[in-house]
Amino acid sequence: MSKKRKYLIIFADIILVVGVFFIATWVYSTKQLQTLRGQEVYVTPEKGAKELIAQFYSGVNKVEIVHVGREIFEELWFVEVRVWAAKRYDGKGFSDGDYDNPGWYFLRVQNGWVFVPESKCPEIIAFGKWLYGLSL
Repeated sequence: MSKKRKYLIIFADIILVVGVFFIATWVYSTKQLQTLRGQEVYVTPEKGAKELIAQFYSGVNKVEIVHVGREIFEELWFVEVRVWAAKRYDGKGFSDGDYDNPGWYFLRVQNGWVFVPESKCPEIIAFGKWLYGLSL
């Protein structure tokens, strides 16, 4: 096989991989944004975190917001909190002793912010939203 043919095959493989990457990110981001469409919209990421605390904890004594800020993309923010409460609704204990230290991702939409579970790869969704101009 000639060098020219080898280079063409390598180039074609690279184009294929890049094409599959862009198609996959578009499909995944579009699907996840459609799923998020039915979720509650919060005025700010901080207010969203406080609502999630009310849903996930009982007997809350104190809440401290440790960090609020954008992640890689302007439309994706992360909120980290410390929660002193009697218990979590899922029954799990607090890993830090007296308090729990959860963090949540929020994605900006037209009329506020929606919670995006970490398991849904919020960075990929935000990347697709940014790259393809997708909206909710």
